[in-house]
This record gives sequence, structure tokens and C-alpha cells, in this order.
Amino acid sequence: MAASTFTKQFSVERKKANEFVAEMSKRVKPTLQFDFKSNRASLPQDSELKKSILTALNN
Repeated sequence: MAASTFTKQFSVERKKANEFVAEMSKRVKPTLQFDFKSNRASLPQDSELKKSILTALNN
């Protein structure tokens, strides 16, 4: 089992830490358009898609 240790210590200037916190605290702006439509598909429900994938994988 892999183990990880963090033995090195480091310091960060308060100004940089404050800038980071301010940036991470900003509200995010939506990037998807209002007319976004997901192309998500479900293999068990879409037999044509399942057949196409199996054909592609077996070639």
C-alpha cells in the first residue's frame, strides 16, 4: 500500500494567501448557454448506441 508523507514545511506570504482566498470566494458565472441540451445517453436504454459501440470495439 502506498503511503505519502509531507515532511517539507513551507510558508506563504499573507498577501498571496488573501489574494487566493478572495479569488476562490468569487461567485462563479454560468458558462452554459440557456439553450444547452445534454447529449447524455444510457447504454441499457439505447440499444442502437450499444450495438454501435460493441461493433466498434469488436473490430
